[in-house]
Amino acid sequence: MTVNRRTFLSAAAPAFLAHAWQAPAFRAGAVKVNITPPLGLEIAGSMRATLGLDVEDELHARALVLDDGAGKLAFVVCDSCAIADEVVAEAKRNIARHTGIPEERVLISATHSHSAPAAARLFQSRPDGGYQQFLAVRISDAVRRAAARLEPARIGWGVGREESLLFNRRFHMTPGSIAADPFGRTTDQVKMNPGVNNPNVVKAAGPIDPEVCLLAVQTADGKPLAALASYALHYVGGVPGQTYSPDYFGAWAHEMERRLDGGPGFVAILSNACSGNINNVDVRAKPEKLAAFVKMRQVAAKLATECERVWRQIHFEPHAKLGGALEWLDLGVRRPTEDEVKRARDLAANAPDQTSDIAQVYAKETLQMAEYPATVKAAVQALRIGGLGIATFPGEAFVELGLEVKQKSPLKPTFLIELANGYHGYIPTVEGHAQGGYETWRAKSSHLEVQAAPKMVASALRSLERLARG
Repeated sequence: MTVNRRTFLSAAAPAFLAHAWQAPAFRAGAVKVNITPPLGLEIAGSMRATLGLDVEDELHARALVLDDGAGKLAFVVCDSCAIADEVVAEAKRNIARHTGIPEERVLISATHSHSAPAAARLFQSRPDGGYQQFLAVRISDAVRRAAARLEPARIGWGVGREESLLFNRRFHMTPGSIAADPFGRTTDQVKMNPGVNNPNVVKAAGPIDPEVCLLAVQTADGKPLAALASYALHYVGGVPGQTYSPDYFGAWAHEMERRLDGGPGFVAILSNACSGNINNVDVRAKPEKLAAFVKMRQVAAKLATECERVWRQIHFEPHAKLGGALEWLDLGVRRPTEDEVKRARDLAANAPDQTSDIAQVYAKETLQMAEYPATVKAAVQALRIGGLGIATFPGEAFVELGLEVKQKSPLKPTFLIELANGYHGYIPTVEGHAQGGYETWRAKSSHLEVQAAPKMVASALRSLERLARG
């Protein structure tokens, strides 16, 4: 008897072929772990260190692990100003050892709260070594716990828009109104944070990025499991100087937990997109006098409103292919000249341990920069979730970098996450360097070569292209 093979396969499919061709199960797990330290540690976020003597809200590392059946991705976003490279490296080693997730598939970032304990050396704030060790362990624990919670899940994403909260903080000013920089130079063409209603403001020196990107995960039965958002806003502030606080990032998480009613297992995670030159200050508005914590909660609520709207419109899929890529770039360091070191040594000679004199602050920075190596290694990472791309920058990237990556990326949409996988200070555009201003003044917080930005953008796009083909 002759059997038509196509007919036979069609008839047999319900019995075994449909099962054989079924996509592997997609799973997800999420958790938040407390990373609040004891009182008394130095807070990062200003040029002069202050000690944390109170807590507005607990600090957390929020983790999300995804599994497409062939491999996993892990995200950890920490309520921190910046996380030192060595802390990230130790956390990734622990994660790989305990979960098998390789470093290129693990994204660790800081939110950039200016009210969190120092986890990297910034100006006169010194990280506590014990806290750095604790943070590395807690980041690793967060991924391990999220991986242990993996369950069948569905995933989707969407992009919203909220531009009323964002302002480029660098401004062209009237001629002669910009003071000398801390090195005694009068070459700055722009000024950062010139103050509300400053009559010398001419115009903003750059754009904003009003998109809020949202990755949404729900359980197989439709219950909210995790939300990972990306938004380009430096931070909000309004926190008393000696208080630990996650800033608006934590307030947004509370808003999303309440609005989506996901229950105790739901984890809302807000990461920072490219916001090195973006803040929440409208310099042309009437000055506000608000109580502590009010402004950040207002901003969080407004952003959460848009994120909730996006979540409600997302179409959830039962599976998404995952991928990750990471490149290590060798980047030059802008080290001081011998004459600059001599000047700095004279200025710092009589400076106290904690000084408010900006020239002395930068003199100390110059002496430390003189000890830096000629080059440093910086990680640029890209991730893929189905048709979604994610690109990262290891510092405070100017908004223009994110806009360029979004425009040129083969994966649409593409999210941006900065302060990821280590900290290498501000990452201005080449034009930004030419304009000068605070973000370009050489210090631990701004030390990379002028060409660092285009090199990082090119690296991110290479990896996104590679992931899109795979």
